[in-house]
Amino acid sequence: MFTGFTRAVTAIVAGSMLMLSGATMATADAASQARHAAAKVQMKHDQLQRALEAEDFRTISVRLDQLRPILDSIAGQSGFDSSMEELREARLASAELDAKIEQAELAMLSNPIEMIMGLVQSLLKTLLGLVTSLLGGGLPLPVGVSRT
Repeated sequence: MFTGFTRAVTAIVAGSMLMLSGATMATADAASQARHAAAKVQMKHDQLQRALEAEDFRTISVRLDQLRPILDSIAGQSGFDSSMEELREARLASAELDAKIEQAELAMLSNPIEMIMGLVQSLLKTLLGLVTSLLGGGLPLPVGVSRT
């Protein structure tokens, strides 16, 4: 009788341990996915920032095209509920910037960067917010960059 009870307790404890280790692995996997997504967004942010500083209109356009699938993949993953507002803002800003880039190209402006500078800066700020959100707010910002 005591042996049966011991077996039952052992089975319950073993099952609980497996469940907890599975939950820990799932949490670690979600954290890993968030870090990976944040790294991709941060990389595109930095590339856009360099293109803006160089006033390289074509590179801004290319980087924006490369950013869109990254934002779409983040939107398709579960577990990023806390980042959805920043993600929505980033997608809206990228769509608005894309439309403005088309206008600048059609207008054949001598300096199209002036037309899109504010939108690129707004998108960069939104991307930093998304990275911060994906990482749970623990992202140290470079010197000279404010969170506002």
